[in-house]
Amino acid sequence: MAQDRKQRRDAAANRERILAAADDAFRQSGMAVDMRAVAAAAGVGVGTLYRHFPTREHLVQAVTGVDLAALAQVALPAGSSAIDGLREFFTTTITGLAANQAMVDVLAGGRPSDADLERCRVHLTEIGQEAVDRSRTDRTLAPDVTANDIAYQLLGLIRIAQLMPHGEPSAIEHQVELTLRALAAN
Repeated sequence: MAQDRKQRRDAAANRERILAAADDAFRQSGMAVDMRAVAAAAGVGVGTLYRHFPTREHLVQAVTGVDLAALAQVALPAGSSAIDGLREFFTTTITGLAANQAMVDVLAGGRPSDADLERCRVHLTEIGQEAVDRSRTDRTLAPDVTANDIAYQLLGLIRIAQLMPHGEPSAIEHQVELTLRALAAN
């Protein structure tokens, strides 16, 4: 019985070391990380890594799921105009994502296939709708801008963040301003 408990503690400790090593590796290098490098950084064998996470997707989900859930909770700042709220929301979101290459890769990588990614997409559209609703009063967005347009613009900025060599704040702010010009009322 004591041997089983020690083994379970070892397995739990191995899992936590794998998650910590994968989190660091994915943040630094994105989805291109070699699974053997993650196992080595965690101090476990590749077989141990795959016992805990049978596929790369399982490991990515475990590492990025919390970040995706957090992104799905971010809101448009209260008390600001539609355009100013989008400026703050876009800048804060892209700056935060630029520090996590795996999140950028996951979000820029194509069609969402799991519940966390779908929740993020729906949430971005809700933020877009809130901005469109605000603009009915403050008229800071072009009249033909839709909630989907705003969500797509943020997803486009995420793709741009994936292509930028470093998430430098001035480069992010510049890209956000270019995007907002397309959405702003004349």
